[in-house]
Amino acid sequence: MASYVWPLGNSTTPDEMNTSFGPRIDADRWDFHDGIDFPAPKGTPVHAMRGGRVHRAGSGGMNGFSSRHVVIRASDPTQGSMYHVYLHLDSIDPAVVMGANVAQGQVIGTVGEDDATYPHLHMEMRKNTLKQIGSVHPLAFLPYSNTANLTAPVADRFNRLDACMAARLMFGAGSKLEGDLQRVEVDLRRGAKILTTRRVDFNDKTTVVDGKGDQDRFVDDICVEGYQKSNMVAHGRADLAYGILIRRIPHQCDALVALVVDVGGNTAMSGLIPVPNQVATDEFLDFEDGQLTATGWTIVTSAGGGGTSVVADPSAAHAGSQGLLCIDTSTTEVSTQRAAVEYTLPAGRFEWRVQGWFNPAEVMLAPDESVYLLYFLNGTHLSVAARIRNINGLLLAGLAARQADGKIFNRDSPVTVAVGKWRKWRLELLRVATRETTAILHLDEGGRMKEQVRVNWDSTGNEPASLRAGIGFSSRGATATILVDELWLTEAELTM
Repeated sequence: MASYVWPLGNSTTPDEMNTSFGPRIDADRWDFHDGIDFPAPKGTPVHAMRGGRVHRAGSGGMNGFSSRHVVIRASDPTQGSMYHVYLHLDSIDPAVVMGANVAQGQVIGTVGEDDATYPHLHMEMRKNTLKQIGSVHPLAFLPYSNTANLTAPVADRFNRLDACMAARLMFGAGSKLEGDLQRVEVDLRRGAKILTTRRVDFNDKTTVVDGKGDQDRFVDDICVEGYQKSNMVAHGRADLAYGILIRRIPHQCDALVALVVDVGGNTAMSGLIPVPNQVATDEFLDFEDGQLTATGWTIVTSAGGGGTSVVADPSAAHAGSQGLLCIDTSTTEVSTQRAAVEYTLPAGRFEWRVQGWFNPAEVMLAPDESVYLLYFLNGTHLSVAARIRNINGLLLAGLAARQADGKIFNRDSPVTVAVGKWRKWRLELLRVATRETTAILHLDEGGRMKEQVRVNWDSTGNEPASLRAGIGFSSRGATATILVDELWLTEAELTM
């Protein structure tokens, strides 16, 4: 008899997997996934992977679990006490009650979508404790054909803020059916000397935060991001993609070497990756003394339709004596309008932050029409933007992003925008040029910036290449007067 069988097929042949153990994106945020997701039709039988005793069984809200669940305590031949956790069940077999013995292969319930967005089984293995911090990689126990499937990390992008450097290195696996990444190590070097080695081991929770949130990505200034969501079938993903992020790279470090290791001990090592001495992007415009643009900035107005202008004017000042006055008064144009300042972004960055004070002095939008205040473009096309949109007569703040198929995805916040009032807007971009790029809109509330809405989209072929601020884009026939002041663009505030 095999030590373990797979929970859906009840055999040593692996079940189809979606996201595996380790980092992924969930609710548009970095998330450490403590198990494996198995997509299957609702009602598919779930089998005990190994014989043991029922430790917990119940509905969501019971025993600390948010979905219908079964937990079996089993004894592993080499690891000792293990807790096998089965979540999102549609039903629990009547024989599966607390204290009951179950045999390997016995049906313990059926696949469901309780507290989930699609039917699947989420399975975890927790070592020596029922607490989630004890979770370990299930592929160290389940039978599967281990191959050297991980690619060697390669240089991808670098960010700088002041004297601090950050890097993103990329690697992946050709098939999501072998999600057995376990450990990542990065040597920070000066010449032939290793200054320090930073490490992430998914089975060692001192090296990773066992939680969800972009603020939880880093431990010891290194993290691993997984560029996939749970329902990979629905998203058409057959492979796995990962990024290694290293921040606060010391100034004496001139090269990186990265190593990735799978559950079976197979390794893939990068070549020597030079750390560039690039200039930081840190742009601030306050438009004082009639200064309309600085080096690298240009004025953008509409070529047709008329009625668009951009000037420095005292009436547009939030602080100091001048601000940026952006006007679109035309209602006769046959295309969209713009009246803004524009900056070409340097290539090869993976996080951006832009913020400024905005006053929509006049806004006339028909239903579903928009004016975009902070507008990131790829060429002439939208990449992602923060905008004001007329929804059922209310002017709401929100985000819009251009998907890989060219369609525009909108997400509105519940926050209404007051005409004639100043407010600070901040747009943050994470995971730029990945299939899980995230934009986050913050608005000032009582002197504090508060997240209002976020969107997630694939920017691999549509990453931001330039930024417009002011009236970056307005719907055909719309009119607006937007005041802008204290505009700040930086490339690495989040990572650093």
